[in-house]
Amino acid sequence: MVAQLPVEKILVVADQAEIAGQIVLQLQEAGFAATWVGDGEAAFAALEGEDFALALLDVMPPKVKGIEVLSHIRESGKNTAVIMMIAHGNENPAVECVKAGVVDYLSKPFTANDMLQRVMRTIANRRVLLEKQRLEQEKSDFASMLSHDMKNPLTAVIGSIDIMREGRLGPVNGEQEEYLQSAIDSCNEVIAMIDNLLDIHRFEAGRMQLKIAEYGAAEIMQAVTRRFTRIAEHDGIRLKERLSHEMPKIAVDRNAFSRVIANLLANAVKFTPEGGEIVVSCRCLKGSDMPWERLPAYVILPDGFVEQGCFVRVSIRNTGSGIPAADLNRIFERHVQSGNGVGRERGGSGLGLTFCKIVIESCGGIIWGENEGGDGSKFIILLPCYLNGTECSGQ
Repeated sequence: MVAQLPVEKILVVADQAEIAGQIVLQLQEAGFAATWVGDGEAAFAALEGEDFALALLDVMPPKVKGIEVLSHIRESGKNTAVIMMIAHGNENPAVECVKAGVVDYLSKPFTANDMLQRVMRTIANRRVLLEKQRLEQEKSDFASMLSHDMKNPLTAVIGSIDIMREGRLGPVNGEQEEYLQSAIDSCNEVIAMIDNLLDIHRFEAGRMQLKIAEYGAAEIMQAVTRRFTRIAEHDGIRLKERLSHEMPKIAVDRNAFSRVIANLLANAVKFTPEGGEIVVSCRCLKGSDMPWERLPAYVILPDGFVEQGCFVRVSIRNTGSGIPAADLNRIFERHVQSGNGVGRERGGSGLGLTFCKIVIESCGGIIWGENEGGDGSKFIILLPCYLNGTECSGQ
């Protein structure tokens, strides 16, 4: 059995009773529930008591102008669509009405067919908009569910496993400790995926506020790299640092930038085979030494970026089979994962690199990926130097 759509309610606001009566009758015959009021004040009262899908509003009803009724609808937060009825030959108010939020207007006198076509089109567009809003709300609710119903229990699981790993509930041998630590690492991977999803959602909703300040890139990178040393060693991977501490600082959000480096290192560990190598490097670079023409097409340079003259270049390189050419230009897109066979069994959400791109671009920088001539891949971040009496040496 197919569910029937609810009857849409339409409010007609016009002072000429005979014309308004014809409009109401035509709307009712078309299957709508139409109500007529004769002036703007009556429209206010009707809107308070009912939820109307659409208001057919005369531009100059008695007592209160149509534009004021429109403003009242918008300020009240109601999702009532508005079609303004305007006298023929006096369409000047239409521009003001469209700016104020009118979706369409009718020039009087109009035919019943024209009026019904515009009403049905507006109602259909409103249904699409409401469905989009519903889906956005579901996405927001899902993000909240991830945060509270999944992330918090995982944190408790990590705590419980850690108690066992430390031997507080009884002796644990070396092999058992290794398995327990692997379980903790896996839980932390899931939490990182959830954090990426939540923060991308916050960025898109305009609710993610970065706390930009000056920091030494090498200091942040060294702190993150240390967290991955044990993981890399467990997988038989050499993790090396080539960090220059004597150089200008960068302007970033410390926590967000740390997570960018962590995401890139997690990817590097995932796709580096046993016996491979990961190299984390950081150095100063003069703009004149940068081969701008080699940047991938998806990298969008911020206004005045090239003219900055001094940059901090961060790179994370790993050995292995590299990134397939078909994936290289899409790796920063949402839910895109490399087709590289190594590491595929370890899964992933395909959101880590998307998060990296959003954060780096929000800090005024750029990020891209390169293949290392069949010997692995490299991710590079370029951020303007935060010059404070320190010169770029172009190391």
